[in-house]
Amino acid sequence: MRDTSFLNSRGLAGIYASLLMTMLCLAACGTNGSGNAAGARPTSTATTSITPTQSSNVTPSPTLSLGVKRCPAAVSSPAYWDPIIPTQANTSKVESVTCANILGNSSLQALINVRFTGTGSVLDVYVYDTITNPAPHLLFKLLQLYKGDARISPYSTLIIAEVDRNSSVNKNASSNAALLQDLFREFKWSDGAGTLVPVAFPGIFPDLTRYQAEADQRQVDQGHQPWKREAKMTANALAATMLKWSPNAPTNVISGGGAQDVNATVTVKSTHPGSGSIQVTMSRLEGKARTGIWIISGVSANNLTITTPPPGDRLSSPTTVQGTGQAFEAVIGTLTILDHTYSDIGHAHVKGDVGMGDTTFSTNVSYTSSFKTGIQEGIIVLYAYSNADGSIAGAAMVKVLLS
Repeated sequence: MRDTSFLNSRGLAGIYASLLMTMLCLAACGTNGSGNAAGARPTSTATTSITPTQSSNVTPSPTLSLGVKRCPAAVSSPAYWDPIIPTQANTSKVESVTCANILGNSSLQALINVRFTGTGSVLDVYVYDTITNPAPHLLFKLLQLYKGDARISPYSTLIIAEVDRNSSVNKNASSNAALLQDLFREFKWSDGAGTLVPVAFPGIFPDLTRYQAEADQRQVDQGHQPWKREAKMTANALAATMLKWSPNAPTNVISGGGAQDVNATVTVKSTHPGSGSIQVTMSRLEGKARTGIWIISGVSANNLTITTPPPGDRLSSPTTVQGTGQAFEAVIGTLTILDHTYSDIGHAHVKGDVGMGDTTFSTNVSYTSSFKTGIQEGIIVLYAYSNADGSIAGAAMVKVLLS
């Protein structure tokens, strides 16, 4: 029988809140998990210069053995790093030491997580090079992550989680204890910048970031939400959640999508009068056939595209978006910027360069982020609407970084 559990709550807020609860539980129960104590949110601070790099791939072709490596015995104990940080007795301590080839060569680097006592379960994150030297070299640090968590991904990137207290998820929390991890970021080494820099995971849906996708994969491996291994159902879930289309909207696999495939292209057709269809492209997480969940990385529609900015680009507000669409009395639709919680943080009406029919457009759109001290992952969405009933007739989506 077809599993349609994802359709029990069509609202995006319900689905997103459910995913957040799952990831908070995973982070709290894991070996590098964060606590649940409450307190005022400190500011997240990166102490190294940050510049954009190309987005990381769902299925990169590594030349090294990536992911977590065994640390040298002499530096593997958390107690070894306490005087190096240094931590303060009864206030902070090194919680974990994780090693990996973060620089992309054969040398080992160490991720040091420092946990503070008291409310907030605040986390400081450090990355060191020359780790067996008496004075290792500090490459990168992020400080004061509220309810924070930091890990090495299977691609030797740094993935972190924390609370954005001002987000749509947390701004109305009844207490600090009710605050949820909802801000997830990824950092990758850049030779040009000489530090770890933010990168964009290609995912649009069902997961926006690598941290969330890995948590999702663990849940699916345990038997939860098996629809995420089905290409058609994943495409249908996006249409139902993000476009408010019928949960039974017809879907058709154009290419791939089988158990042994790692890529797929699927179309979903709206059942609303005067509406069209979208084309969804996706890949399996980590390129794992059969077991990997599907991650949607692109959405487009006939005569509806976003050509600028490119996927993974870093934006600032206001930003210029260009593309193509079909104008009716000069109007194509609406451009919307979605933040790390899929919330609308800025939008603008789109008018074509010509008044009727297929045309190009160039539109400025401004946005206001709830996260003020760094770069987050987000989505640009171009919505077209049905003249018959005002429903969403089609959409184009591009994954970006929001500064």
